Order: sequence, then C-alpha cells, then structure tokens
Amino acid sequence: MKKFASFFAVFLFITLFAVASEAGDRNIPVEVAQLTDSLKKQFAPDRRVALLDVDYSFSDKNVMLRGVTTSAEAKNVLLKELARKGYTVMDCLELLPDVKGLEGKTCGIINVSVANMRVAPDFSSEMMTQSLMGMPVRVLQRDGWVRIQTPDNYIAWVHRVGVHPVTEEEMAAWNKAEKIVVTAHYGFVYSEPNQTSQTVSDVVAGNRLKWEGSKGAFYKVTYPDGRRGYISKSIAMPEKKWRSGLQQDAAGIIRTAHTMMGIPYLWAGTSSKGVDCSGFMRTILFMHDIIIPRDASQQAYVGEHIDIAADFSNLQPGDLIFFGRKATPERKERVVHVGMYIGGKRFIHSQGDVHISSFDPADELFDEYNLGRLLFATRVLPYINKEAGLNTTETNEYYK
Repeated sequence: MKKFASFFAVFLFITLFAVASEAGDRNIPVEVAQLTDSLKKQFAPDRRVALLDVDYSFSDKNVMLRGVTTSAEAKNVLLKELARKGYTVMDCLELLPDVKGLEGKTCGIINVSVANMRVAPDFSSEMMTQSLMGMPVRVLQRDGWVRIQTPDNYIAWVHRVGVHPVTEEEMAAWNKAEKIVVTAHYGFVYSEPNQTSQTVSDVVAGNRLKWEGSKGAFYKVTYPDGRRGYISKSIAMPEKKWRSGLQQDAAGIIRTAHTMMGIPYLWAGTSSKGVDCSGFMRTILFMHDIIIPRDASQQAYVGEHIDIAADFSNLQPGDLIFFGRKATPERKERVVHVGMYIGGKRFIHSQGDVHISSFDPADELFDEYNLGRLLFATRVLPYINKEAGLNTTETNEYYK
C-alpha cells in the first residue's frame, strides 16, 4: 500500500508539471531567480570552467529541477534553500560527471591530432577551443558527442571520435607510460617505419603518443585507442629527454613563437593548424610544457599585473600584454586581445595571422590600432607552479 501511495504521489507530481509545461508556466519567482544568481556567482561564476544550468518548471509551490551542474555543493545548497522557502522539489538536476551514464569511464584521452571543442554537441555549433592528442581530460557527459573538461578546466563538447573514454585506472596507466612528444609543427604517423607506407594520422606540436620502442629512424608508438604506428625521430622526442632539455625562459619561448609566424588566425584555435590570440599564447607555452588559462580574459588575471609605463620600460620580454575596452564610469574594462612582448616596443600576436607589431610610431611595424586599445600587461613566467592556473604537465592534476 505504501509503495502504491508513493508511486501515485510521483505520478501526480509529474502530471502537474506536464500540465504546467503545456500551459507555458516557466515564470521563475523572484526569490528563486535571486537564489540561482547567487549560487552561480558563488559556485560557477565562469561557465567556461564550471556549470550551474538550471531549468525550472513550477506548479504552485511544486517545482521540478532540470539541467546540469558540475558542483555537488551548489546542488545541495539549492535543494536545501528551496525546501526552506517552502517548495516541494522533484530533483532531475543532473550532477556531472554522469557516473552511471558513463559506466565508470569518467576520464578520457584525446585521440586525434586536434579535437575541436564546441558549445553544443553539433558540428554547426560554435567552436570554443581545441585539445591535443594524448591530452588527459575529464569526461562529464555523453550524448552522442562527449562533454569534456581539459587540463585548463575548460568545458565543451567534442565529437566521440576525438576522445577515447577510459576509467581512472586506465588514465593513470596512460599518464605513467613513457611518451613520445611531437616537436615539429606538423607531420604524420605511418603504418610502417617508412614514409611511403600508409598514414595512420597527422600530428601537430604538443601531441603525445605512447612509446613502444624504436626501429631505425622511427619511434614505434601507440594511440590512446590502441592503434599503432611509426613516427620519424626527426619530428618527435621521448618525453623525458624533451623535458630535460626544455627551456622555460622568455628567450626560448619567443623563439618558439617566431616559428609560428604566418600561421593563420583561427577562432578558438590552439594548435599549429591555426590559433586565435589567446590560443597562440596557450600553444607556444604548452610547447614548453607550460599550461595557462585558455582565454585572454582569463590569462589577464593570473601572474603579476603590470601597469605599462609610457615608454614601456617596465616591460620584459615574455610578458603578456592585453588589449580591449578601457574602463569608464559607465562600463567595465573588457579584455579582448593578447600578445607577447618581445622587447624593443615590439610584440608578437595572432590577428589575421601570427605576426610582429610595434608600439613605436617610427617603426615600420607600428600598430596604431592596438596601441590605442592597450590596457596592461602580466608577468606569468616567474609564477609557473606557484599560482593556481599556471602549471606544467608534471604538476597539473589531470596528468597524475
């Protein structure tokens, strides 16, 4: 009898919501809207890296919650506060990762040279960022496509071919395995240890593959999904050897930046195939094993803030410089572009393509437009592994 009563209550609850939905009852009470806004500011202020997307259906003081969140604490507070305000709640708000739906495979490894990550699970959806082969990610949700979170905590959807889902144990094994790091901007993996054999896939700088040995002028490698192939030693290097010879100083990073001169601008791009402005910074630093936040508006608020002197004398090569809308009494400052200072009042950035510009009116590379919207600079290199959001693959928790 108790089971029947419970079933009938749930049935009645759902029926009420079905009627409310058909009637278009989506009006959110002010107290609930204010609660939601407060929780978003506290637990998910930047939806690029945290989610609290709640959809409400009301029938008097009955409310059904739908949507997704990455914060268990936010969900618990929301349910508690709604109950305190006298609402009877049907909780259909999904907490990510969707452990049950993912069948325990809450981790993943990027399985193509460059995986395009989008706002929604559709090829026509706007691209937000990219991730690189061998990169460990968190798998949050699967809906034909896969919703993932990258080592810089960026959340977006990737086509299922782009990521190989794994368990936590399988991820740990991948992270511990010896890797080959691609050091050239572009190349191929072949089915046999010669360049006349069938290609397995392309590769770009920063890709990582499991090292299975060597054969002549090639490394034998395995992909995250188990495919095997051979990559030329001229375009790749064992990760430990690569890391031991790595320079993380401004001069070395600027040399790497110069090797990307002329590569076209690509909105949301973070690879040798194409970069946007912040993706360019992200890419050249990642090629030196440094992980920084993805977007210019995020990069602008890590490291040491520098108010740029009129003669640029307080800038150092390697500093990031930011551009955009300056603050006024009516509106906030807005960062929309970033480049890297290389000295002599010059900077390298991706705008149209990767090129060098200058703040000096006497310089043939003078960039009047960007000088007019110059905001400030940040110094990040001294703060790698000393500040949240600035780390390396040796210290980032995704790679452990």
